[in-house]
Amino acid sequence: MDNTDNPNWDQLFGSNRSDPAILNGKSDHHKEEEAATEEVNVHDMHHWNYTGTHAWKKYGFLQSRNHGANPISLEVDLNKLLQLYKKRMQQDDQTQEEMKRPIRKKIEGLKIDIQNIDSNIAGIKSEKIPAIEKKKESLKTEIGEVRRDPGFYKEKPNWAALIITIVVLVLLTLYLWVFYTSASYSAFFRQFAPDDINVANSIFDPNALSKAWKEGGAALILVTTMPFIFLGLGVLIHKVQEQEGKGKWLKLGGLILTTFLFDYIIAYEIVKKIHDLQALNNPEIDAVYRFNDAVSDPNFWLIIFAGFVTYLIWGFLFDRLMHDTRKMDHAGEQVRVRKSEIKELEKEILAQEHQIDSFRNQVFEKQKEIRELEEDLTATFIRPREFEYIVFQFASGWMQYIEGGMMGEQVEKNNIRTQTRDVVLAFVQKNNNPKLVDG
Repeated sequence: MDNTDNPNWDQLFGSNRSDPAILNGKSDHHKEEEAATEEVNVHDMHHWNYTGTHAWKKYGFLQSRNHGANPISLEVDLNKLLQLYKKRMQQDDQTQEEMKRPIRKKIEGLKIDIQNIDSNIAGIKSEKIPAIEKKKESLKTEIGEVRRDPGFYKEKPNWAALIITIVVLVLLTLYLWVFYTSASYSAFFRQFAPDDINVANSIFDPNALSKAWKEGGAALILVTTMPFIFLGLGVLIHKVQEQEGKGKWLKLGGLILTTFLFDYIIAYEIVKKIHDLQALNNPEIDAVYRFNDAVSDPNFWLIIFAGFVTYLIWGFLFDRLMHDTRKMDHAGEQVRVRKSEIKELEKEILAQEHQIDSFRNQVFEKQKEIRELEEDLTATFIRPREFEYIVFQFASGWMQYIEGGMMGEQVEKNNIRTQTRDVVLAFVQKNNNPKLVDG
């Protein structure tokens, strides 16, 4: 607080409460103020003028004596003291204006912020969104032109690359057919002979279909349809690639992982049969073959790469072929490109509208803050530390009567001291606020 020392509540209510310097208010800092001792009009609080610390101390002493140091009366007197100080501060227009000036300045700053935000909203509505809408209309016009004159947008396909891609896909399809029919038969139905220890012999069996026929209809269906499972998974690569958004990469990763696990099982079953055959002929080889053992087996990875990697190449080549053949539909491709651009523009419009909503929320919050600050301007501002010091002086006079003028047992005095301390400290804590709302 300006022009005052901090009140020493511990000294007032603590072990030094009987110190004459405290009881009589004779601190070095305020000795000169005691010379200005004046009578206090106890019966008319509203016309009592605040002048000097001794007046507050004397008033506290007289009120303590009048009420017998009753703690309930103390709380009433403290509230009267607050109203008197509040009235004095209300009448000091210059001080009130000085203390409220930062609030007025903040209100003006908030109003400027609102004007800037409103300007941004107007700019989005009058410039950005109309510009995007104009681009959309232009693209729609182009779509109509493409459909009216598709020959104008005709492009020559790269026939060499297209033919090479088709030839490679056909050869890879034949390879995958032979590989997965042989591998599925070897994994699930084939009984290995001593000559089948060689990995190539164990995988590629030109008679897989005829042998599966002998095993029964179920075996034939499984061996015949197994290649279509992997070819279908390859087609799904193309379908996932056509999708938009980040989610397609998760789907693509899941698809590839599923295919790998499928190949893992087939390769494991084949290398396990080879291991079992080797263990049967060589007692030194462990008869138990675990999943972990397959990871360290080169034959296992040879089978994986012979099937899984080929499947990936087939899937991505098929996606490329579909992409290139779609370009042969020149008008359709041009329309698709423009429709895709329109979708992106619509997303941009939606983003701008969300930005407007965000700006409006900011305006609402700033208007709310302005209303709260304007309510603060209707309050009476006080100097909490100055008022706390006045309460300290008043309480010092109140305690002076308890220590020196009050009759009674020491136990009773100690009890009153404790209650007095609690009332004063609670009152100070409750009213330690720089503004008091009127009303």
